[in-house]
Amino acid sequence: MHLVIGAGEFLGTHVTRALASEVPVIELNADADDETVSDAISGVEVVVFCAETSSPARRLRHRKRPPAALARVVDAARRARVRRFVHVSTADVFGPDHFERVTEKSAVRPAHAYERIKLFEEEWLLDAADELEVVIMRPARVFGDGEAWILPRLMAAVVRGRVWLPGGGRAKQTFVSAEDVGRACLAASDRGRPGHRYLVGGFDSTWHDFVISAARAAGVAADIGSIPYDLAYLRALGVETLTAPGAAPWPGVLAIDVLGKPHYYDDSYSRRELTWSPSVGSFEQEMPAMTRWLTQLPAVSAALTRATLEATSPPSRLSF
Repeated sequence: MHLVIGAGEFLGTHVTRALASEVPVIELNADADDETVSDAISGVEVVVFCAETSSPARRLRHRKRPPAALARVVDAARRARVRRFVHVSTADVFGPDHFERVTEKSAVRPAHAYERIKLFEEEWLLDAADELEVVIMRPARVFGDGEAWILPRLMAAVVRGRVWLPGGGRAKQTFVSAEDVGRACLAASDRGRPGHRYLVGGFDSTWHDFVISAARAAGVAADIGSIPYDLAYLRALGVETLTAPGAAPWPGVLAIDVLGKPHYYDDSYSRRELTWSPSVGSFEQEMPAMTRWLTQLPAVSAALTRATLEATSPPSRLSF
């Protein structure tokens, strides 16, 4: 039996869907109270924690304390003698300044508050584990329907006329579908080595290609402009400076680094160790599953409605 913490969230929904096809799953929201957590975790063999403890969309301050939800679930898992705890972190802990492929052995150089927070969570969890078998997953850029940080904002810019990306969005990235993260978690729950951290990748592409593919699936045309990285960064720095702590700047400096710098990951070690491989190898392969969500994004839905009305409205008549 697997317990997924983070039900109802973007990643938690996809992880649950991937696990449920293979093993019995219990879903639980991250904000569940202590009694609910204790009841749900009783008799569970594996906990998969994929709740969003910190949002990359927000202006964050680095804190040296574990998120309350994570601490509560870890404590309950220890009391219930759960065998294994699979924690979904992020490959962003390596930082934005690697210009060659990152492996598990690459230096960890977090620069942004979000990256430092996620690394601290990992370190705290490994220290607090006691006899709990902890396996940490570090997925590359996760995408899929329900993602709420980057793609909806880029699609809103597309339907307004043009989306500006640092370097035209052509920096090489490693992307992974949200459900493939779930499949990797399933492999880690069986074959991951306690105390180890595994990169989880899918395929290499660019934000330019992602936006083009998403726009095509939604039935809109994408006009992508290129802006120098330095100029985009300075603008984002100004936006973030004027944004209150906890609010969501767009684009913030983290978003500019995500969009404009290469984030290349080599997950061959985890594929060998966990004997798993991703099932999604391109954006086009996943677009049929994302199309409905894309067309229901508020900005896209409004643009499609306007286009339909303009196409079906009869020619206007002059009356005297």
